[in-house]
Amino acid sequence: MIETLPLRLRDVRLPAGSRYRLRIGRTVRDVVFTRSDCSVSVSEGVPDVEIVTDAQTWSAIDAGRLSGIEAFVQRRLVVRGSVDRSLHFEPLFERPRAGGLEYDVDEVPVGKLRFSRLVAGPEDAPPLLLIHGLGASKASWLTVVPQLARNHRVVAIDLPGFGSTSKPRGRYDAPWFAQHVLSFIEVTDLREPLVAGNSMGGRVAMEIAMREPCAVRAIACLCPVAAFYERPFLWAARWARPEAGILAPRLPRAYLMEQLRRLFSDPKRLHDDWYEAAIDDFLQTWRRPTARLAFLRSLKNIYIEEPHGEAGFWARLATLRVPALYVYGRQDVLISPRFGARVAKALPAAKVEVWDDCGHAPQLEHPERTADALLEFFSSVTTRRKAG
Repeated sequence: MIETLPLRLRDVRLPAGSRYRLRIGRTVRDVVFTRSDCSVSVSEGVPDVEIVTDAQTWSAIDAGRLSGIEAFVQRRLVVRGSVDRSLHFEPLFERPRAGGLEYDVDEVPVGKLRFSRLVAGPEDAPPLLLIHGLGASKASWLTVVPQLARNHRVVAIDLPGFGSTSKPRGRYDAPWFAQHVLSFIEVTDLREPLVAGNSMGGRVAMEIAMREPCAVRAIACLCPVAAFYERPFLWAARWARPEAGILAPRLPRAYLMEQLRRLFSDPKRLHDDWYEAAIDDFLQTWRRPTARLAFLRSLKNIYIEEPHGEAGFWARLATLRVPALYVYGRQDVLISPRFGARVAKALPAAKVEVWDDCGHAPQLEHPERTADALLEFFSSVTTRRKAG
């Protein structure tokens, strides 16, 4: 089955120079791409991506009964090197339509930037835009994409400065991100999309809804970043120079593993292979000075955002009129669930939930519950809109 891949290569832009290693049971082969074609050879050197699964799972993927995303979510497939780059592999080849998730990954020019996006679900279904958090990418939504794509045209993006999207000079604060995402929505003709964001992505979703309420139908914010009332090191943060951080191209893998596991109320809910793949992705991106600068500027702006006054975040949030769902994790070590009470006070009409057994990334720790919550909320919004 692996040897026939070159015969099924689609007429799309190829990842020239990339080497994908496939370990299918005991069979190991490399798929190497040029600008115009690909070849299958014995394994040699260090691959850019390694995909590991059993023969039965690969057969189901090859036959179109299963997608690589679904196999990854079901822990039937392991990725090393880069989850993001692995996503590009499957759509490069023709395969039968036999019930497996169909998706595509491409780049969209938006002004001077190129947005990387993953698209799945029926073209005529209500659009749902997914926005990742700080240091993450569109891959952080993979656990819920298959379920959401049954009812929606799902579009998961990499924000500017992150993942495979362009990394320009910029402010990297919520208004800056929101303007770029609004431009993406306009260019791609996503008409009044539903928007879901995790962490910093939730803050961007709120900013979009506050700035252009007619541009989106509803927002769902999972453990969203919001302006902190208590900022004991504000003076230091304001004087901090993110540019200095680009001189640190390496981070200890053990340290990253420790910090990543802290994000979840029960780290064992995620397989060890997922942690390894996530760290692989992060470190690949972190090697680029522009990515390090984007991360550090974003982090600084999260901390220094002004909460008080007429122009402060909480006064602005009270003006939000777009239907909104907020989900917080009681075990979240980054965003206190007490923010839920503040949001409920500022937005009495919003739906606010606090999940006792959840950390900072509900879509990863509780994917089925998260997908159900999003589908139920967005369905209710659509129903009320039709009735009104």
